[in-house]
Amino acid sequence: MKECTISIETPKKILKGAGIPNSVFIPLKTYKIHIKLNNPTDNSKLCSFTATLGNGIRYLKNMQYSGPDNLLHEAVKIIEPNPKTENNNVIIFANNFILSPNSENIISLDVALYDKYTENGIENSGEKISHESKLHFNGHLINDNFVHSFSTVSETYDYELSVKCEDDKIDLGGSTKFYIYCETGQYDMARSVYVRCILDEDLEFIADSSNIEPKNVYTFDKKTVLKWDIGSLQPSEIKRIGFKVSLKNKDYLKSEDFFNIKFNSNCINNSTYTQCPSSCQHNLIIK
Repeated sequence: MKECTISIETPKKILKGAGIPNSVFIPLKTYKIHIKLNNPTDNSKLCSFTATLGNGIRYLKNMQYSGPDNLLHEAVKIIEPNPKTENNNVIIFANNFILSPNSENIISLDVALYDKYTENGIENSGEKISHESKLHFNGHLINDNFVHSFSTVSETYDYELSVKCEDDKIDLGGSTKFYIYCETGQYDMARSVYVRCILDEDLEFIADSSNIEPKNVYTFDKKTVLKWDIGSLQPSEIKRIGFKVSLKNKDYLKSEDFFNIKFNSNCINNSTYTQCPSSCQHNLIIK
């Protein structure tokens, strides 16, 4: 049986950067969260919903709406952490609104992540949120006697590795360029940062193509391994590494074949003296 549903789209990873309350430190890392309300039936439905964001999330305003039900805009309310009520989470809710038939309404808002949990309603005052902790987001939608619930999880990061490619498709015998981004959160310095990349045996690193030359280039199990030692990164610093690879022109390589290139990195959080690993991968497709 079709019923109304709620879902919440959150980033898989959230790097810390919500500023510091009542200070000159403004938010650095802004992320979008989308709350989706769906009515798949042929009838209008009277609904109410609530969505609770993870502890440590700061609401940065800029709420936006899309969908056919304009009255929903007026119904949505926000409750932020408050010492008087001691609620520790941002809560978005609306009561007694109509979802039109076969509709989808999306509520979007900007958020960021503090360095510490909210405690007794005071933001950024509790225990430090550790690297790769789980942030839980929950939603409930009520329609008549039916309740639909949804939950999702994001991971928190003090340091994050990400990769972009100049062109995700490569010709046989051609080349392309990768960009590695090493980024620290807003609150802690990172020490002993290193990055490692593992290339498939049919891909070759182009010497002297990197703005930061790798400290080590070696072969392991027929794959080329590149390693960079970055040193230290200050809070909110981004270090970019660019390098080129070429694809061998071999008869056994075919169009639409792809290579899964793995990147991993690690560093030491200068405040907690704990490791902050981060990894990602990128697919490169043969034209």
